[in-house]
Amino acid sequence: MKKIITSLVAAAIFVAATPFNVSQIALADSASSKSKTALLTDQQEEFLDVAAVQAEKSAKKYGVYPSVMLAQAIVESNWGQSELAVNANNLFGMKANDTWTGDKYAKKTREEDANGNSYYITADFRKYATFNDSFNDNGTKLRHGISTDPLFYQKTWIENAPTFHDVTKALTGTYATAHDYYQTLDKRIVDYDLTKYDPQISNAKITYYVKKNGPTYQWPTDHTETDKASTVTSKQKVTVTKTITYYNATQRMYISGQGWINGSCLTKKQPKVSRKLQHNARVYNKKGKVISKKKLKKGTKVNTESNLTKISGKKFYKIGKNKYVKKTAFVK
Repeated sequence: MKKIITSLVAAAIFVAATPFNVSQIALADSASSKSKTALLTDQQEEFLDVAAVQAEKSAKKYGVYPSVMLAQAIVESNWGQSELAVNANNLFGMKANDTWTGDKYAKKTREEDANGNSYYITADFRKYATFNDSFNDNGTKLRHGISTDPLFYQKTWIENAPTFHDVTKALTGTYATAHDYYQTLDKRIVDYDLTKYDPQISNAKITYYVKKNGPTYQWPTDHTETDKASTVTSKQKVTVTKTITYYNATQRMYISGQGWINGSCLTKKQPKVSRKLQHNARVYNKKGKVISKKKLKKGTKVNTESNLTKISGKKFYKIGKNKYVKKTAFVK
């Protein structure tokens, strides 16, 4: 993987970060953003093509923003040509703390104190076997925090951060000591249109029905990264208040008061329920008029919609297109 990274970015040129007004770009529409997209060198374009694929996968697994992951990789690794990237597959400047059990790579690095003054130390950094491992470790750090505080980076989680800018601000002073870290990341995100790799997020309130019994989860991550939150039952009516749609069209949805679930577990189509008639029953249309002299026989099992419909103040179950039977006709 070292050779791959080196070949992709050997001639890439690092662009130093400069302060700018993030509010001006955070609200820019896609057309405006596209017109301002910076030109990429061939090496930068190749690096981004490879990095974006893994960023989308890792960001989906850990529930973070791909655009921020990519901006960090660009800044921290100088488009993959930094000493750490080439020799340790470390794209995010991840240090090897006491909990790290893998290989290490020692390197001199610049730090910044509370007053913005620079100083240098020699530190151990994490050395990865592959390019992809670096992305996954970055996702692990953001989602699971540090040993003393698992929620240390919770403001960077996709369910908690309305925009990429909220994430970059949360990383400043926590992930990196540089006081202008968020400006550096924001500029890369805007200059290179990195938000195009982010999932679509909707806060629309929508009614769904559960396809089968199963658990919900605390986070919109892969299930291997989160604890269970609750359970839902087949045909249960639920309200979804947030939907995240990813690059591969899969979705994670938040069920109000119950937790996150894969979109494939829900349906908008109202499920059918088999109900038994306790006496002969007439069939009505949506205006409450009898549509057939022939009655449904007592004991017949009829598939109805799960919810009741009111017609002229009375309760009916819908059994087909413009066909309804009174609730009182069915066994309780």
